[in-house]
Amino acid sequence: MNHKNWLSRLLYSMLPAWISDRFLEYWHSTGMKRYASNTGWALATRVLSVLMSFFVTIYLVRYLGPENYGNLSYAISFVGIFSVISTLGIDNVLYRELIMYPERRNEYLGSALVLKLTAGIVASTATVLGAFVLAADDVSKVIILILAGTFIFNAFNVVVYEFQANVQQKYPSLVSLCVVFILNLLKLWVIAADQGILYIGAILLLESVLYATLFAYIRLRYYGSLFSWHYNQATALSILRDSWPFIFIALFASVYARIDQIMLKHLIDSTAVGIYDAAVRIAEVWLFIPGIIVSSLFPAIVNAKLTSPVEYKKRLLTLTAALVGVATLLAIVSSLVAKQLMFALYGPSFVGTAAVFSVYIWSGVFVSVSMVLHYFLLAENRRKIIFFSSLATMALNVVLNVILIPPYGVMGAASATLISYAILILPAILILRIK
Repeated sequence: MNHKNWLSRLLYSMLPAWISDRFLEYWHSTGMKRYASNTGWALATRVLSVLMSFFVTIYLVRYLGPENYGNLSYAISFVGIFSVISTLGIDNVLYRELIMYPERRNEYLGSALVLKLTAGIVASTATVLGAFVLAADDVSKVIILILAGTFIFNAFNVVVYEFQANVQQKYPSLVSLCVVFILNLLKLWVIAADQGILYIGAILLLESVLYATLFAYIRLRYYGSLFSWHYNQATALSILRDSWPFIFIALFASVYARIDQIMLKHLIDSTAVGIYDAAVRIAEVWLFIPGIIVSSLFPAIVNAKLTSPVEYKKRLLTLTAALVGVATLLAIVSSLVAKQLMFALYGPSFVGTAAVFSVYIWSGVFVSVSMVLHYFLLAENRRKIIFFSSLATMALNVVLNVILIPPYGVMGAASATLISYAILILPAILILRIK
């Protein structure tokens, strides 16, 4: 095989031979070059965004301290529980339909936008009411009330799926880079001016406003006005009918992703939330990479399913093996340097983050598999399997947090998350049974 560029040679030398040969075979095909370019834009801009945000976030965490940062993290987690109402679980269904029926994109996108705007209003109202009933303190309550407005503006994220379905990730990626740059400048101003935690909440609201504005702009620039979209009741009902399991799946995912921080706040205190979230942020900082790769290659996987079941299986297996290998290597290295890394990043105020980080980083192995598995089950339209595996994971996570947090604190929460994520790998054997 003639390896003509440095990326091919690097991949061939780093990966096992069977993975390298398959990957390079796909790489040199015209179709995969298009998908690789699409993935490259998303990955490059995301890396730049992470690099810009990383040090600002560390600076912000150190500025707020464990208690105030815990209040902020709790508020974000609280709002996150209600986010499922605003999404309606339609994103995955919409993405699939835009790929399969591009001629109906205006109808699908218009119907999805109306559904999500309506759901966003309901979610904002429910969040406000929930804050007055359940929020643990006044500071967190005010931040929650500020963040409740994000659900309405987030409805315009449907624009992204049109670009992704057309393998044009470049433009939404540039929007994200622009928004991240503006937000980080504002966060630095808050720290320099010593404005406090409520201003950070206002910046997070501004984030959704900026995304909505810029997504509407790029849609106008490259595809035409949003007014070209139109609502169709039959299509809206069809989307809801296909997506209803994903509403509950999103709820389950939201609960097991957020419940640990909420329970730490109510069972221990804000400082525990701050310690835990500080470690989790670093452990999860790299997960955007498998997320972008899997979502960007989903059109290629769907197309392979339509043309060649053998090729479909090869692509799924190759992608899974590569992601698991990278995640495992990263977890090993990170565990070895956890203590030194956490101290260097957060200083002595965040004692305890190293132990949490050493456990939580291993969740990435199972999360990587679950990303591929999710899209596989979506392509196979096996919604019941997604539904019941998500329900089981959520239930186990809640039970483990109830059992482990009181005696073990933040380490109990980290262990509960790792065990819960680990069960997601069990249905992966379905990949080997593709017909």
